[in-house]
Amino acid sequence: MFPFVFEWKWNPDHGIFLGLLYVALIIIAGGLVYTLVKTWFQFLLPEDHAETPEEMSYRSKYSEY
Repeated sequence: MFPFVFEWKWNPDHGIFLGLLYVALIIIAGGLVYTLVKTWFQFLLPEDHAETPEEMSYRSKYSEY
């Protein structure tokens, strides 16, 4: 199944163990690729925030303090 593994034997236990190992590695790699692509698209296409946030009431009293 995975002949590039050192001392590979065609036993079911090797296939199950390495199969689950590679499934876990593929899930981790897929998550990393997903986050990198999503971050890259957010970097290239920033959202326009045309509306300015409301003035916070406590900030207008800074001069009084």
